[in-house]
Parts: sequence; C-alpha cells; structure tokens
Amino acid sequence: MPGVRKHGEEIRSFILNNITENRNFAVLTSQQFGISLPAVYKHIDRLVSKNQLIKKSGYYQIKSKQYKYTYSNDGTLSEDSVWEKDIKKHFSDAPQNIWRMWTYGFLEIFNNAIEHSKGKKINVVITENKIYSAVSISDDGIGIFKNIKTIFNLLEEKDSILELVKGKRTTDTKRHSGQGIFFTSKMFDDFYIKSNGITFNSKTEKECKLDIGRQKYSTYVYMRLFNNSSKTPKDIFDEFSTEIPGDFDKTTVPIRFANSTDLVSRSQARRVLSGLELFLEVTLDFNDITYIGQAFADEIFRVFPAMYPNTAISAINANDEVRYMINRAVNTKLK
Repeated sequence: MPGVRKHGEEIRSFILNNITENRNFAVLTSQQFGISLPAVYKHIDRLVSKNQLIKKSGYYQIKSKQYKYTYSNDGTLSEDSVWEKDIKKHFSDAPQNIWRMWTYGFLEIFNNAIEHSKGKKINVVITENKIYSAVSISDDGIGIFKNIKTIFNLLEEKDSILELVKGKRTTDTKRHSGQGIFFTSKMFDDFYIKSNGITFNSKTEKECKLDIGRQKYSTYVYMRLFNNSSKTPKDIFDEFSTEIPGDFDKTTVPIRFANSTDLVSRSQARRVLSGLELFLEVTLDFNDITYIGQAFADEIFRVFPAMYPNTAISAINANDEVRYMINRAVNTKLK
C-alpha cells in the first residue's frame, strides 16, 4: 500500500507544518485533503505516539529539543569563537543554504549584543524540531531601541523601528554598515526583536506572542527558519540590488513603522526620509496607511527628489486617498 502510506505521510507533514501557525490546523487539514476531522485526529494521535507531537494543556506542540548557553560579556567575548565552540554543531547536517543563513544571522545578531548592548550577560537558546530551528539571543544591556533613540535623537523608542527597517542605519558608523539586522530580518521566516515593552516583528505589524518564560532581558531577538527553506543569502542580497548584484542600493520602507496615525507634517516626512539618500531606489510601502497630508506628501515626492535626483522614490500599496495626495505632490509645478 505505498500510495496510501505516502498520502498519510503527506497529511502528517502538513499537520506538522501548520500546527504552530494556525490554531484551526485540524479543520485546515480536513479541508486540504478532503477527510473528516476524526480521520485528521487519527493522524495527530499517530504523531503523538511517534513522539513528534506532544499534547499540553489542551493543545498540541511539535516535540522539540532545546539547548541553552550563557556568556559573560567581559570584553574578551567574540561571536566567531561562540559559533565555533557551541553553535555551529547544531546546524552541521543542514543543507548549505540553511547553514549559510544561520551563520550570517547568528554572527550578526550576537556581534550586535557584544558591541552595542553594554550588558554583562548574553543568553542563547536553540530550539530544534522536525520542522524548523529557532535561535533566540538576549542580553541585559541598555536596550536596542533605547540605544538607537539616543544616537539618532528620536522622539520615542518606537521611532527606532523605522530606522532599522531602512537599512544602512547604524549607531556605530566606524565599525558597522547597518546592514546586519536589515538582511537578517529578511532571511528568516520569523524575526522578532523585543525590548523595553516594544516589539519589532519584521513580517507583520501584529504583536508577536513569544514564550520566553521568566528570563530577564533588555533586548530579545528571535530568529526562526524552516528546515525545508530554499532561500539563500544571495537571493536576499540580490533582492535589494539594482544593476550590480550584491550592491545594497535598493530598499523598501513600510510606512506603518513611522509610529503615527496622522502623517501630515514635513518633519514627519523628513524622519521617514532620513538616510534614504544613500540608496538608488527607494520604495515606500503605504500598506495600512489610510491618509497622508499635503505637506507630508510634498516633502517626500517633490522636495526630496529635487534635492536627491540620483535616488528614485516610489510608492506601493497606497489607497485611493493616499495615491491622490502623492499625485498632487508629483504634479505640482512651481515657477
């Protein structure tokens, strides 16, 4: 019965891939394969019996292994020595593309914790299971958003997220390019930063819900990558390049991170635009933005292009009202 067996394995694989993403995974599986809910739960029971799923407080979790490491940030710590000694063995059997993304992501984020946090301890937690691997890196330092707010003289810590999503923004221009967090956030299937009650979720504006237990931290970074990912670091680098592959001269900025429901002033526009003159192509994503003011639109779509003609600026996901204000700014002619 190889066909039946293969179909059963496909169903169980679907369950494992969706159980952490969708509370209604049983219904989803039933609809996907045209089988009854009792039949779905038979497959779930089999996964439990094979120790691939565990039932906990009325819901199911993928059976995972977890490894914890703690390091003293005493001035001698280096990200490459930690990778070589403790971390890389967890990914030694991974496909090359997975290996390269974990190498890039871990080294970048751990180095940030060493050099920017000013903390005394750095914690690493690795979670492994049949579907994905996840790594969290936390420290007891000053907090990433607070640090960015201070360096860039921002109004609020939440404004720091806008700087992170631009790329090429760093609090230490002599030693960093500002690309590490930007590209790491693009490579992983999930990427979260939590600090001082503020969350940056690279995939959505919704608040992420992370089980981080009782651990105390100032900055907590979570990266998750599915084991069957086909992405490569080169794919991500090239996505933000124009004519020269790998040259970081293109970016997309979600305007929702501008931290305001009323985007009406030139000062707000200038905060959005700060640093974007370093790129050849800039795309502003207006998803979830319902309205912008005339001054805000004029500063971005008329004044900025006149000042920086080598930077092409465009908009996506603008509703009719936002598009109207953009067109007014673009078509404004002054003597």
